[in-house]
Amino acid sequence: MASFPSVLRSLLPCTCCLFLGLCLPVWSQNQVPKDTELLRLAELETPHVLASLKELTSHDSGTGQAQGMLKVVEWIEQFGQQLGAQTERITPFANVVGPNVALVFKGQGKRNFLLIAHMDTVYPPGTASAKPFRIEGSRAIAPGIADDKGGIAVFLHAMKLLKQRDFKDFGQITLLFTSDEERGSLGSRDLIRRRAQEHDVVLSGEPTGVEEMIVLGTSGVAGLSVRMASSGLGVSQDSRPLEELADMMLRTREVSAQVPETRMNWTLVKAEDARRLDRMPSPNMTATFRVQGKASHAGVNPHLGINALTEAADLIQRVGAKIAPIPGLTWHWRSWQGGIVTNIIPNESTLVLELSIGAQADRAEILKTIASAAEKTWLAGAKVQVDFKEAPFQSSDSSPTVFASADMRVPDAQAYERLALRVRELLNAKKFITAHVNIQSGLGFPAYNASAEGRQLAELARTIYADLGGRLSLLPRTYGGTDAAWASLSGKPVIESLGLPGGNYHSSDEEFVLIDRIPKRLALVAELIRTISRR
Repeated sequence: MASFPSVLRSLLPCTCCLFLGLCLPVWSQNQVPKDTELLRLAELETPHVLASLKELTSHDSGTGQAQGMLKVVEWIEQFGQQLGAQTERITPFANVVGPNVALVFKGQGKRNFLLIAHMDTVYPPGTASAKPFRIEGSRAIAPGIADDKGGIAVFLHAMKLLKQRDFKDFGQITLLFTSDEERGSLGSRDLIRRRAQEHDVVLSGEPTGVEEMIVLGTSGVAGLSVRMASSGLGVSQDSRPLEELADMMLRTREVSAQVPETRMNWTLVKAEDARRLDRMPSPNMTATFRVQGKASHAGVNPHLGINALTEAADLIQRVGAKIAPIPGLTWHWRSWQGGIVTNIIPNESTLVLELSIGAQADRAEILKTIASAAEKTWLAGAKVQVDFKEAPFQSSDSSPTVFASADMRVPDAQAYERLALRVRELLNAKKFITAHVNIQSGLGFPAYNASAEGRQLAELARTIYADLGGRLSLLPRTYGGTDAAWASLSGKPVIESLGLPGGNYHSSDEEFVLIDRIPKRLALVAELIRTISRR
């Protein structure tokens, strides 16, 4: 821009609008003849893709799981080296565990491509061995197989197809696989943005659904956390932090309907009050409630899950309402745990209620009342099991804390501000005046919105896929957050959702990809690279 005279520089934005074809490549028409051999080779390659998916999903590589992540990195490096790529391990920022890895292919053309996908999953250690890769009918099933190890496999094997066709008309193709996308890419976001600036086009390997789509926009991902002081830390003994927390969750449950195009779901609770049963009259008892829900992606498909924390919050209220009038009974909610990570609807939660039953009280009737109230679940499909034990609660936490966090999805920064303001208003409407509440929130993952050139490339992808016998829709926005957001900050065009069609990401149900779609997806990526390179 600095080389343009000032007059031309001032007219440039207008000129671009009038003569878009001079400012942006015309991608929407596929004028480059397709390589008819690519789809045939992709069909032959499908068993090898399945073998790669089996290997990639055999290692636990949840964000922060160093050993499994390293195994995935080593396998990717070996695959890339066999294709003639230069490999590079890149240490992430912010003390993130597990290296990022780049594979660089040099060609003889001009256009440079960055292909991005992430190696980390949301599953806890032991999941890979507990739920190994298997095939059932048209589905390949394994944890993380769609999100996003399918994207890794598509890009690796698409490069293999191009090598088989001796295609070298690109300048450079870099495959960048990162280790912390599921936790906001804190250690890789700058790397993604910087590498995108060094290339002309970015292809993102996030999965698509059974109905295949190119995503034109993602949601910004925000986090909200609440901390309260335990009643044993210089706080009034009238403070009831777990009950206050439950009421907070329930009074914010409709907030997304009040702020359009947003979502908010409570996904993590670690709460324990310091008050002990030995302050109550004896005998001492505990009631332990185990709530079973169903996991799902907190942003994309929360409606497919059953939030165990929401059910637990209602359980606290309904059990409390039933036992409050009972004479001779002293009780206190002592512990509440649930959730794994912030972007999964939690499928389990555990509550502990301390009880002291007076000698004149009807013990059997009290326990029956508690069990009956617990079992009458609020959410369809939720299940509650209650166990009574004649022993005080044994805490493993020497410093009791009351903490909860929520996942928030927004289309832009303005919507986030509106949602955060409304949530704070609701959270500050205390049920117990003695509650000490600390609220923090922030927009950690920006929304991605396709540029004009990105939209042209999406149309090109749709045209190519139709030529291959497939069908792609263009989705204006998803509630997921992806690294396309960081890549797009470079100003370079991005094509999102080039991974494998599948489903049940972040879910209690088994994550899967559709085997019969694999050939067309490989051919799509290869043809996109061929077509863009030759224009």
